[in-house]
Amino acid sequence: MAPEAYTLEAAVAGWLASETGGKIRERAARAYDRYQKCGLKAARNLFHADE
Repeated sequence: MAPEAYTLEAAVAGWLASETGGKIRERAARAYDRYQKCGLKAARNLFHADE
């Protein structure tokens, strides 16, 4: 997986909003799916969050 800027932007936005790891993961997955059109379930499997 390439470290696409839109995924990083989504994760940083969640981090700045003091969201939990799970919410940040969801943001990153949604951003990845939006551009790669791989399906949200598949995008979620690409990211991991330690709570």
